[in-house]
Amino acid sequence: MEEIIAELENQTTETIDVPTDKHRMLIGRGGETKRDLESRFKVSLNIPQQGNGQTGVKIVGLSEDVENAKAHILQLVKEQEGETVQVNKNVHHIISDNGQFFRRLQNNLQVTVNHDRQPIPPKPSAPSKSRGNGDSLPLITDDEEANADAFSWTVVQATDSGLDGTIPWVLRGSAENVAKAKSTLLAAIEQASKNTSTGFLVLPDPSTYRFVIGQGGSKVNSIRKATGCKITVPRDQARDEGIEISGSADGIEKAKDMVLDAVKEGKNGAGART
Repeated sequence: MEEIIAELENQTTETIDVPTDKHRMLIGRGGETKRDLESRFKVSLNIPQQGNGQTGVKIVGLSEDVENAKAHILQLVKEQEGETVQVNKNVHHIISDNGQFFRRLQNNLQVTVNHDRQPIPPKPSAPSKSRGNGDSLPLITDDEEANADAFSWTVVQATDSGLDGTIPWVLRGSAENVAKAKSTLLAAIEQASKNTSTGFLVLPDPSTYRFVIGQGGSKVNSIRKATGCKITVPRDQARDEGIEISGSADGIEKAKDMVLDAVKEGKNGAGART
């Protein structure tokens, strides 16, 4: 009994401010998170009832336990709030790389990204990427050499997108990993500011796109490395979509030429085997 009384006498209460919209995070489903925190840190939590507008969360326990629980809760709240980086809309898609950038942050750093409920800016596209509704491609003939030179090439500049302003990228995760993710994002923003050109290359025969990819992606990866460009080859060849090349103005022109060379080499090699 004396030990219990002594423990009660040594207990302390500390109140920390937690935004009301974060209270649910401390309670959890059916109070599961609250019970876990109380058990882990040997404290009692008094969280204001939802809707009363109070922000003070009371932590009751031994001084050392209260301090440990307080530090943990403040860290949880900080992670939930995340860190926001404003990204220019005209480079949003260049950086996101069809979602690849988000997946790398998630897999490598366990950092998630959202845009604070802001709409995603439209992705830049060529005026017409379909071979079926334009006359930009020469007619396919029986002349193999002429067909090899038949293609449509359209370049779109990010500055021509008409997109003004920024979109928030909210990074959430541990403080250490969010800092790393922010550094990675800022470097990507700097690179994207240099690589603001996107070219759409449409070939007469989309079945030749396999020559651009190469065995195990070897060819397209070598072109990416040589030019510093992002290259997306359509998976659904039946839709007549173009090969998308993003990078600097000089880089995409070099990549286009390398893609066309790869197609010619591939067709010549395929013809030699028949």
